[in-house]
Amino acid sequence: MQTDTPYPRRPTILIVDDTPANLDVIAKGFERDGVRVVVAQDGEEGLRRATFVHPDLILLDIMLPGIDGFEVCRRLQQDECTRAIPVIFMTALLDIESKVTAFKAGAVDYVTKPFQIDEVTARVWTHLNLREMQTLLAERNDRLQREIEERKVAERQLQAYREGLELQVAERTAALRESEQRLEESYVRLRDLAAYRERAREEERMRIARELHDELGQALTALRMKIALLRVEFGQDNPGLTHHVGKMNELVDRTIGVVRGVSTALRPAVLDMGVVPALEWLVKEFRAHSDIDCELVAPERTLGLGDGVELAIFRVAQESLTNVTRHARASSVRMTLQARDDRCVLEVCDDGCGFAPDDVERNKFGLVGMRERVEMLGGEFSIASVPGEGTALRVRLPAARPEEVR
Repeated sequence: MQTDTPYPRRPTILIVDDTPANLDVIAKGFERDGVRVVVAQDGEEGLRRATFVHPDLILLDIMLPGIDGFEVCRRLQQDECTRAIPVIFMTALLDIESKVTAFKAGAVDYVTKPFQIDEVTARVWTHLNLREMQTLLAERNDRLQREIEERKVAERQLQAYREGLELQVAERTAALRESEQRLEESYVRLRDLAAYRERAREEERMRIARELHDELGQALTALRMKIALLRVEFGQDNPGLTHHVGKMNELVDRTIGVVRGVSTALRPAVLDMGVVPALEWLVKEFRAHSDIDCELVAPERTLGLGDGVELAIFRVAQESLTNVTRHARASSVRMTLQARDDRCVLEVCDDGCGFAPDDVERNKFGLVGMRERVEMLGGEFSIASVPGEGTALRVRLPAARPEEVR
């Protein structure tokens, strides 16, 4: 009588009993259920067959020729190959001590004679199914353990990959920071070089302007005096000479004017008096050469600014008024210079046509040059403009004292 749970394969049962009648009844009952039955009639034979056949279950009698069933069960438990085979004792011994001894020896069940074949069959199939479930559980545990080990290996590999990736990120971040630092150092060196170039250019302008004024200007003045003396001494008796001397005077005067203009363009002499007089002169010249009204608002004549700061303010103001003349189509300009704490602020506002600052600043070197000049001194440059609404330029520079400028 097989149980409702189908066994996955044909099981094998070893019956160890020295009574042929018992062997015949049990063997026929199990063979009808499709069970393979192997028999042995003493303990030694049962041990040999168990080792060779490795059955799924053993039905073991206690009273056997030679070694008894208790000893057989103990030996089965001691052998690695047969330790997992469930053993059911099938005996006529009814005392409690025998049952306890049987279970201590390693049995999983105990059936007393005379037995009912249906009971034996039910008990056998119960333990067969239990052993099969234990086997499946062990296999699944082994498979799960392998999966756990594989996952541990994968986790270790993933961790190693993550650590390697983090190391690469750290190395690349360090390299990027080093590149940024080198770029910043290069930018600082470039800015210092630009500042040095700008100072050298202004010094060269000053030298050329002074040479034009002192050397060429004085030579032209002396030449004019010689021409005038020539006319006084020889012009009365020679009308033709007087005419030519007058033409020479006109040419010398024009040349002197050109020299003064070039000298002033290179560096206005009024700049030596301070930035406020220089801006006043610049505004006056702007009014004289354009139809645009220009107003200068300056709080005081002397602000005590450094030479580099004063020169930067003057050049930015000069370039701003040049841009107004060329591009703004404005009717008025307001220029304001203020000193606030340790900084000075220059603002140039016009009511012209305006523009889009981003588009123009990328393509016009005038604005770029003003910005670089201001930033070289640690200042801030900003320009705000809207098409049709005019332009406002604002510069903030540190108000360094002359002794603080290199």
